[in-house]
Amino acid sequence: MKIVWTFTLLMIPGVMSSISLTGYSGGGVIITCRYDRKYTANAKYLCKGEKQDTPKIAWCSDLIRTETKDEWFDSGRFSLYDNTKAKVFNVTISNLSEQDSGTYQCATDISLSKDSYTEVNLNVISADCCEKSISLSAAAGGSVNISCKYPQSHSADVKFVCRRSGSDLCAEETSVKESRRWSAEGQIQLYDDREQQLLTGTISHVTQQHSAEYWCGVQSDQGHKSFITRVQINVTEANSHIISTSTSSLPSSSSFSSAESLLITSASLVTGSSLIIIVSVLLLLIIILIL
Repeated sequence: MKIVWTFTLLMIPGVMSSISLTGYSGGGVIITCRYDRKYTANAKYLCKGEKQDTPKIAWCSDLIRTETKDEWFDSGRFSLYDNTKAKVFNVTISNLSEQDSGTYQCATDISLSKDSYTEVNLNVISADCCEKSISLSAAAGGSVNISCKYPQSHSADVKFVCRRSGSDLCAEETSVKESRRWSAEGQIQLYDDREQQLLTGTISHVTQQHSAEYWCGVQSDQGHKSFITRVQINVTEANSHIISTSTSSLPSSSSFSSAESLLITSASLVTGSSLIIIVSVLLLLIIILIL
């Protein structure tokens, strides 16, 4: 299971902004930070530690750092994507545990000057309200129904279902903003029952292309996203079972041969019996005439 929070912050050299967020044990977080255009070529990184007046090497340990642009760079549980067109970079931390709670710095490396930092206070907890993972199956052409619980504290937030593509946990998103009203956008129809804290989604006329990993989640009014439940959907061929069943029930060629032999034998028996009866009747008539 991966629980994900997304937020966007402007990074200004020498100025530190801060945000607090909650992740869930077994889940993950996505941190999204903006940077100034003139730092597009600079290295981006995430480190763990509280900012102090001493040199950074003494208080912040790098977890991931890269100059790679416009593609994902992975390092263990950490991934970083520097989107040079949007001037943002995303950092993903997966498989969270309570030991991951603490203060992080989302940063841009600036030579001959202070790096720009965004302080991130992460609190990792366990949540019992919701399922961590769901697996669903459907035949091609049919429908898939998704049901996800969410914490009561998120009742008023926007709900969504995202489809994962590679390292992007939300490559395709469908959202619903009102309670007890079906959404009218995207391939997934969503319904949010805020009284029951239940998000329902329906995908109709599914194909093999719908086989993928999806996430149910919520979005706060500050724009943070929390991915709560992982949903794995597997679509099978609609006629695979029918074809195999029909094939096994069809008579084999040997069965046809046996039936044909039986019919021929039966016909032969009938013909022989008729001949015996006719001969017996003729003999009886001859005897009567002679007497």
